[in-house]
Amino acid sequence: MNSSLESNSIFFRITNKVDSIIKKEKLNKQVGEVTIKIHDLYNCVLGKNIKIKFADITLCNSVNSQVFLVSSPEAEAISGAGAFIPSKKRLKFCIPRYHLGIPAQLDKEVAMFQLASTPSMKNIINKSSHKNSGVIYFAREGHLAQWQKAVYLLTGKNLPTTIVSISHKPANNVFTRESHFGSNPNLEGFNLRNLEYLYICDPVASGMQHIAMIEKLQEFNSLPKTVVVIAPMATKYGLLAIAVACKELGVNFIGGTCATLLDSNAPLRYYSPYPQSVDQVVDKDLHRFVRKHFKDVLHKPCIRCNWSATFFGGPKMPLEASEEELRSVGLSNKLLLDLCNNVSVDSAKSFGVYNDLIPYSTKLINQGI
Repeated sequence: MNSSLESNSIFFRITNKVDSIIKKEKLNKQVGEVTIKIHDLYNCVLGKNIKIKFADITLCNSVNSQVFLVSSPEAEAISGAGAFIPSKKRLKFCIPRYHLGIPAQLDKEVAMFQLASTPSMKNIINKSSHKNSGVIYFAREGHLAQWQKAVYLLTGKNLPTTIVSISHKPANNVFTRESHFGSNPNLEGFNLRNLEYLYICDPVASGMQHIAMIEKLQEFNSLPKTVVVIAPMATKYGLLAIAVACKELGVNFIGGTCATLLDSNAPLRYYSPYPQSVDQVVDKDLHRFVRKHFKDVLHKPCIRCNWSATFFGGPKMPLEASEEELRSVGLSNKLLLDLCNNVSVDSAKSFGVYNDLIPYSTKLINQGI
């Protein structure tokens, strides 16, 4: 392994422990429904109030690791069962990796507002203020969450926010990579003497970069009391790794994500498919529905190909990259798109899940924007 500072991260020391917990301990999940008030920014499409599903999950009792999930048509379109989207005056089904560009951005934004509105997450936000909290986006993909905006729309609070330059670089370890800071984080707007809640926003695959960020705060003698990881897409493995690291550092851990706790493929823990276990989803009916149409193929492709590109890259780049990625697991875009085309509106209606697969962006486009 490299001898660089980044390679000395707690992450590499705890991986065996995380693997052991994954194998031995079951999730403790509580599922519920709640009616939330929709902000004026979205209610012309969604209405003033909507009912959403949520789950509070204990990943591991030994580290008291709580993760809050939201299931809604928007959350399922981002990191769940998928969505029906407009195509040539009809609706076609797509799994999240084919929900691209501005429509995906809009649904992700709404899903983050809904996550903020779930009872447990809203309780944390109500305790947060500019005096005791802050938001960190990672430069590559942290902006996907727009958490500062979600908190503001829900509560009117303007939390201090910064962007941290952190990425992966090649390394001689089983993960083939390590975290690397392009520059020291700028935390000028944060009250580091009283940091109660720190929201770290970025999709979670292995959890490596989030752990490096927390360790960097330790270097600054500025560890928060509670780390809240906000991730539109997140794996069970990565969230658990962050939770274990937080416990070692004496920090509380909370996670928030959309629809599912994704699986993650060893040894790299980078490729993140839709979960096989119904325990890792909020809506079991949607899990049953997509399993019927995709069988085990559903658990082979990553939930998205190049996560940033599917939101910001336009249609060409993510699809071209997708072809190479799918080939490595014996699939192709054509095979997956053919399976998507076999999912009909009538089938969704017969399963009683049709309305759960019509997200904000589809309703907006059908209204003529």
